[in-house]
Amino acid sequence: MSIKRQTLWSLAPLLVTAGLAFFTMPLFLRYLGTEMYALFLYVTAISGMFGFADLGLGVVVGRYLSVALGKQDTAAVRRYWGTGNLIVLPVLGLAALGFIVLTVWLGPKWFDKLNPADVGLFRACLVVNGVGLFFAYYGSYWLTISQAYLDFKFIGLLRSVVTPVQIVPSVLLAFFTHSPFWVVTWATVVGGVQLGLIIGHARRQYGIGMCLGSARLACAREMAGNTGKMMVSLVVGSVFGSIDRNLLGKLASATAFVPYGLANNIAARLQSLSVSVMGPVLHNSARVDGADRTPAARIYNHTFGFMFEWYLFALVWLGLWHPVLLRLWLTHTLEAEAGQAMARAVGPLLIPLVAACCLTSMANISTSQLISMNRLGTSVGFAIAAGLLAVGGVMLGWQIAGVIGAAYGYFFSRIFLVAQDLYTIRLIHAGGWLARGTWIQIGTQVLVAAIFSLAYYALPSNSYWFLLPAAVHGSLMAVWLLREPLRRRLARSNRLAQDASTL
Repeated sequence: MSIKRQTLWSLAPLLVTAGLAFFTMPLFLRYLGTEMYALFLYVTAISGMFGFADLGLGVVVGRYLSVALGKQDTAAVRRYWGTGNLIVLPVLGLAALGFIVLTVWLGPKWFDKLNPADVGLFRACLVVNGVGLFFAYYGSYWLTISQAYLDFKFIGLLRSVVTPVQIVPSVLLAFFTHSPFWVVTWATVVGGVQLGLIIGHARRQYGIGMCLGSARLACAREMAGNTGKMMVSLVVGSVFGSIDRNLLGKLASATAFVPYGLANNIAARLQSLSVSVMGPVLHNSARVDGADRTPAARIYNHTFGFMFEWYLFALVWLGLWHPVLLRLWLTHTLEAEAGQAMARAVGPLLIPLVAACCLTSMANISTSQLISMNRLGTSVGFAIAAGLLAVGGVMLGWQIAGVIGAAYGYFFSRIFLVAQDLYTIRLIHAGGWLARGTWIQIGTQVLVAAIFSLAYYALPSNSYWFLLPAAVHGSLMAVWLLREPLRRRLARSNRLAQDASTL
């Protein structure tokens, strides 16, 4: 299976999630109410700071599994897998317990804008979420074996089915209970079921179980150095990945925090799509000869070119048409007056946050390449620099222009992730940001958007007729970006027709 096809299978469940989120985010806000929805956002924000729960063993073990599979050494696969299992089980158990204790104790102290009457509910959500954290991270660890076998089709199908099973009943629970507790509880139950399905698939398809009897101290020692670096990377990513929301959760009221949470959620859905490339890039890069940088450069250029044009399109299109899109989205899911007010609040936040997440998404390619080349420490350095700048940018932006300033402060902190891209590009002699085609793509899309922007001179600012040029703009650009796959499909259809006519 090609790396593009692997990426598309990894992308499928993320598209399902993003599509469902488009409809369900405002419904959660409507059914839970501002205060309860803010509480739900607090839970998700504080959970993001525990992304290091498995100490990075999943990624590290996955790299060693890919190397072993590249050498067709199945015995080594079982040794590395069993060793990782023996370590990760108690580690995740302790991490989940630590999460519960620390967040129940410190969570209400940090998010002190919370209504005192809701503190007990907040703590109950955190306890259940701690159990869900164990299921989620152990499930991600088990998916590593599927990634190492390049079985991205299974991962895509599983998550594409599980995601609606989790989200749709959650909306109903929010409607009937008006409580985030049952939403969090249902997510935890679904996470446990998904873990069981993943383990069962690994046993049937690869003949791989826990493999605890194959664990070896030598394997633990061999992986220790990379595990330490990966743990530092995950701690940095977890702490700084949601630092803007955690800081604003402390500084802003629920009324100001909810619009930021909605804008961030939209941007985060776009960013999550880039996670689909990390597995294919990492595991394919780990299988090539490290002395020859040509395959690594080819993987980088192929993935960068594929991702960049679509993220640029999303940023430009949303930047041009977001006023009418937000108005349509929010006024038809919230009450009309509340929807208009929320659209006005979300609009100024959306573009800086989407731009920031697009830059972070592109940096996921270089991060995967650096991990495969055992240069994780370099990636950690860039992540720390970006995180520290994010703290300063959010705090300074808040002082200057409130929540809008904080959004732009976070955006400017992404400059260090672009620097990581440039470092990786020079290291493996790739194109990426330095390729001529990248800047031609930027100029082309900006020019097309400038032409369509003339609609703002012809229509009233509050008109829904803007949806027509928005649809035309989006359709034309999508067809243009899909021109190569469409051309190949057309050529294939013509060949089949010719073959059929000769029979």
